[in-house]
Amino acid sequence: MRSMTGFGRCEVAADGVVVSLRVSSVNRKNLEVVCSLPKELQQLDRQVQERVREVAARGRFQFSLDVSQDGAASGGLPSDEQIDAAIERLQAIAGRHGADFKVDADLLVQVSRLLEKEDAGLPEKTAEKLLFQAVDTALKELVEMREKEGAALKADLESRRQNMVTLVAQIKEQAPGMVAKYRENLLARLEQGGLELDVNDDRVLREIALFADRCDISEEITRLDSHFEQFAELIAKEEPVGRPLEFLLQEVGREINTSGSKASSIEVSRLVLEMKNELERIREQVANVE
Repeated sequence: MRSMTGFGRCEVAADGVVVSLRVSSVNRKNLEVVCSLPKELQQLDRQVQERVREVAARGRFQFSLDVSQDGAASGGLPSDEQIDAAIERLQAIAGRHGADFKVDADLLVQVSRLLEKEDAGLPEKTAEKLLFQAVDTALKELVEMREKEGAALKADLESRRQNMVTLVAQIKEQAPGMVAKYRENLLARLEQGGLELDVNDDRVLREIALFADRCDISEEITRLDSHFEQFAELIAKEEPVGRPLEFLLQEVGREINTSGSKASSIEVSRLVLEMKNELERIREQVANVE
């Protein structure tokens, strides 16, 4: 089991190009990848998404990328050293050809623009290789974090599942007493009303039978037992189980609500309320399961 939250980072460099990448993921019902690449690398966006799909089934992945060249951000202003070197080269060329050479503001602007154009282009092959290397490394770190958090989620969910199983067992103990309690109260009310009816009177037996049918939650209890067994099987799997768990919890909620509507015992109603509270806690945790 994996969590849907995680973080990874990587910085790699080669041939004067430095790629620094960070990736984070949060919970989403589906897989969503947000990655803003430099214009020179935008054609690789789909391949980055494919790499994410190879390691994740759900979650929103946000990539933050910084590409630098020769220690400066690619496409930025040229350094003073670059401008000075260019001026010296131009001065040497002018001297060889016997031309006058004067450094003014207009020349500096033209040199700067030429250097910007020269620096703006990334060596695509190198940048592509570094990008994929950074993506794979950062995703590996992120997946490891998701697995670590997933282990903690699994332990918490198993603990809460055991709580639910215990509550169902307590309801099983209380449920049979609902009919006996109703029969006792019915006879007491009849006696208070001055109606002396025998406990074996057909009308009394029919009323008790109707009540027993209305408050029978044996089917709901059986289905809850089955659902919690399925829950244990799902959280033990290595594959993504977030969606199946969400669907299963919907069924659990229906059975709990039906049991609550049928319950005529204060104790059973209290236990059902505890189950509802625990179910909400489980839903909050499952919302972050991949």
